Amino acid sequence: MFISQQTYKVIRQIICGVLITSLLLVFYMPLLAQTTLDSTKLLKSVIVSANKKPTGFTTAVPVQLLNHETLEEINAESIADAAEYFSGVLIKDYGGVGGLKTISVRGLGALNTGMLYDGIPVADAQTGQIDLSKFSSTFVQSLELDEANPQQILLPARAYSSASVLSVATNSFNTTNFTQTKWQAGVKEGSFGLKQPFAGIYSPVSKSVVISANAEAVWDKGDYPYTVQNGMFSENLNRINSDIQSFQGEANIVKQFSDSSQWQTKVWGYSSQRGLPGSIIFFNNISDQRLWDEDFFAQSRYDKKISAYTSLLVSAKYSSLYTRYKDPDFLNNSGGIDDHYNQNEIYVSAAFSQRIGKYILMSVASDIASTNLSANTPQFPTPARTSLWNSFAIQYAKLHWQINGSLLNTNVNDKTRIGPAAVNKNEFTPTIAASYKLNAESPFLFRVYYKDIFRMPTFNDLYYTFITSIDPKLLPEYSQQYNIGVTYSKNFITAIKQFSISVDGYYNTVKDKIITVPSPQTLLWTAENLGKVQIKGIDIDAEANGKISSKIKWSARIAYTWQQALDVTDPTSGEYKDQIPYTPENSGSALASVYYKDWNAGYNFLFSGNRYALGANDPSNELTGWDTHGLFVSRLIKFQKFQTNIKAEADNIFNEVYDVVNYYPMPGRSYKISITFNNL
Repeated sequence: MFISQQTYKVIRQIICGVLITSLLLVFYMPLLAQTTLDSTKLLKSVIVSANKKPTGFTTAVPVQLLNHETLEEINAESIADAAEYFSGVLIKDYGGVGGLKTISVRGLGALNTGMLYDGIPVADAQTGQIDLSKFSSTFVQSLELDEANPQQILLPARAYSSASVLSVATNSFNTTNFTQTKWQAGVKEGSFGLKQPFAGIYSPVSKSVVISANAEAVWDKGDYPYTVQNGMFSENLNRINSDIQSFQGEANIVKQFSDSSQWQTKVWGYSSQRGLPGSIIFFNNISDQRLWDEDFFAQSRYDKKISAYTSLLVSAKYSSLYTRYKDPDFLNNSGGIDDHYNQNEIYVSAAFSQRIGKYILMSVASDIASTNLSANTPQFPTPARTSLWNSFAIQYAKLHWQINGSLLNTNVNDKTRIGPAAVNKNEFTPTIAASYKLNAESPFLFRVYYKDIFRMPTFNDLYYTFITSIDPKLLPEYSQQYNIGVTYSKNFITAIKQFSISVDGYYNTVKDKIITVPSPQTLLWTAENLGKVQIKGIDIDAEANGKISSKIKWSARIAYTWQQALDVTDPTSGEYKDQIPYTPENSGSALASVYYKDWNAGYNFLFSGNRYALGANDPSNELTGWDTHGLFVSRLIKFQKFQTNIKAEADNIFNEVYDVVNYYPMPGRSYKISITFNNL
């Protein structure tokens, strides 16, 4: 049966309206619950024991969390796809499973977002930003985004050096929570040639030692269809050179000592070969660029509780990043580019915390990192960077007040074998945050924070030999963050068991903002100091869950961001007070799930408003907004010694045509099915 485009749009709007209205009713129901509470029949109390779920609605700074159950429900191949559901987050996505993916929080850019992987920083001095597509979500226990600083006070000093921190906690088993071997294995298959097998095993080898290992491979052709428009002409094509073959694996050992101290060691590796499809050009669908990555790190941390009031944390890490970029069509005298880059870093950290009296907890930490980058290109500067971080943090918590403060000293020293090096920097940057509750039973919490931070230009910003605008005097980027917010969190004994909502307004200023504009080749960038940027925004997050009956449970969450990120460098410029590139004013997400016995079904929604590909906010640079919708259904089948979960998913069910990055079309409607076996 043929359905006209107009009728299709009407049906789509009706479905969207019903879904959004349903979610809004979910969050409105707590008000109804309070009015009907008196008529509820009270039953005999039952004591239930469970671990308390972490929440970002009771912290002094905004914290957003996706737990393992939620990550399983999101149709995500990597943690980048999961992070899209946080408010204030922009994921730059070049399309497909193999597309590069980076995260920007509150308009401050991907290079201002730090990352912790099981408590130890992940870094890339060459690009300054982490490609999140390298990190699978399959074995992740929780994904957390902290504004300003993480809430745990015993941390490496480097954890305080970013405007926000994305923390990844992987599956962790120690001698206190299991005594027999656990395992999981499965495979995901989907549209455009996706195949994603995975397996993991976790085994105690003694009463005090646990070892574990997991691995995942991805094969994807990425040949999804797309349409390119050029005035009255159009072409229907399939994406080419968008394939990926990757492997990720890790091994862990945990040793528990008799004095309750713990030693954890992780070895992680990632290897991939992928095509870089390039930007689409009308009547020209040729792309031959290739990218190879071989990443490795070994990290270890020793956590010792010296006494009831004193703790010590020592961390160390070695990382090696190898990148090969090949472009046979690059116009030069060599007949193309075949560049190889090797980056190595040694990192050591020591942190110490001390409780003083009943209400004060303080910590100090010192970190050092030595990083170098080499390449096969002629006259490459071969930069080396020594970085030192020293932090002091203090936390005061009494009755209704919680006050956190930190001071970070950062010292960066660059050297090069050829050409000038960047100027050394030595900076002190403070952070202070406070929260207040009216009383112990009050569902309301008020919070405020201020953070001052800076970041050095990356090796690519400073020393990339194919960029003629390279300037070793490129200035660091300085950011100031202000936040004020209120949260409401309350439990009920009706169909809604728990409801939480937070509203945070923020104002950020950026001086000498470093922007990187992609050239026609994906990996080549031009870096420059933009000048001054002012960012205003509001983040709204809400969560609710409950029971309709003894067999039917539900959960839902909504995230929304309004943001203005304006270039305020030069009042005489034509771009004065224009929105900076790739920053929509409105964006958001929604998730909803229903659980019936061993069945689980859910819906997810992402949207982004209009934004601009370049600094000039004229119609020729405007990218239209987009929204995508997804559905899933899963069934858990239990056997005597293991269980099986079968899941079917549909993404972008309305086949939305859109670009996240201009001229890089995203996939349309796609399907995926997965089957998992485990005894967890």
